[in-house]
Amino acid sequence: MDLTRQQQQFASILPRITSFMSLIGSSSIVVDVVQKYRKRGNSNSKPTTYHRLMLGMSFCDIFMSGGLMMTTWPIPADTPDTYTTYGNDATCKTQAFFVQLGIGAPFYTLCLSVYYYLVIVKDSRPNLILERCMHFVCLSFAFGTVIASLALDLFGYAKYFCWFSAEHDLFRWLFWFGPLWAIIAIVAVIMSIIYFDIVKQEKKQRRWKGVNDQGATTVNSNSGGTHNRENRNLRNITPRRSVRVSDSVKSQAFRYVGSFFLTWIFQTIARGMETAGQGDSVPYWLSLVGVTLLPSQGFFNFLIYIRPRYEQHRKRHPEVGKFVTFFRVNPLFAGCNCCHGVLRTIQSQRVWNRSAREGSLSEGGTSNNVANSDSIIDYNSQEEECESEQDSAEAGQVLNDDSSQEDVGR
Repeated sequence: MDLTRQQQQFASILPRITSFMSLIGSSSIVVDVVQKYRKRGNSNSKPTTYHRLMLGMSFCDIFMSGGLMMTTWPIPADTPDTYTTYGNDATCKTQAFFVQLGIGAPFYTLCLSVYYYLVIVKDSRPNLILERCMHFVCLSFAFGTVIASLALDLFGYAKYFCWFSAEHDLFRWLFWFGPLWAIIAIVAVIMSIIYFDIVKQEKKQRRWKGVNDQGATTVNSNSGGTHNRENRNLRNITPRRSVRVSDSVKSQAFRYVGSFFLTWIFQTIARGMETAGQGDSVPYWLSLVGVTLLPSQGFFNFLIYIRPRYEQHRKRHPEVGKFVTFFRVNPLFAGCNCCHGVLRTIQSQRVWNRSAREGSLSEGGTSNNVANSDSIIDYNSQEEECESEQDSAEAGQVLNDDSSQEDVGR
């Protein structure tokens, strides 16, 4: 399908925006995990299996987002019917190198779903050997396919950016779409198992609460043998973990997998239509949405990653605006004094504007405003408290138990 000049411009510009957002999001996760290694003396700040999996996924996404952010720029300049091409064969292969490394991100998503399966369904944690095997599989496949592609000279022009050239379609399947579709299927099965296990546990919890409400009267009216049988029955239907813990982990698990499916669903549909022999009939909007969302998983992961600490911070400091809170919990801005100064100014202006709207400019209202403003000016003094809240809220408090088990394993 031949694209118009305007269609080429949209397909070239939009992925740069989402790639930049994803690059910032993944970099924020990397910075946060690195900071946890620097603060390992704090028990709440110890990096866990969850953090290390997110670290590996973020590195793969940084490579891919950096490559896709260039879109058509690295394509050889003499390529016909392509918008803004300034590169050569070397720049094209360099972009393809970084894009192909992004295949590690879906593998890390699979490992993350396995991790949540162990946490939620099996009520355990992956040991150090299993975790190392996860990292080895993800990174070895990513770097192995890149090295093999360079050795076989498979990289070239691929419509919207440089990747496997059209004549090497077989390797697109072997090194990308085949493993990707297999991962999508396996992740869907794992998340289905997790979902039905959560439903089962919640039913047990409701049944246990119903029996517990009537248990005291029944047990007191029965004999000693019946009393023991009632206790055994209560223990048999008591769930292994509370619904509150299941919800905290469940929400994170399904959000990560949801962002994974959202990133790849449109590309999967377009590729399926091409495989079915309908490549010329693939709608332009489907290709545009697919190539735009392709590098966006890092940004979605970042929003999910900081969600627990964002909610915790909003609960502890409801007077702080949502915009300010978002930047406060962003690891990239946590140590930036200049950024905190700007945020304090924004928050102070917000307090005064709110007071003006409420008409509280009397003497009592003014003193109250001054007090609010002073609390904002001294906001940096709460930095240690804020960091402690962030660490305790990370990915649900149950995930922090990894560190104790890993220390025993070592």
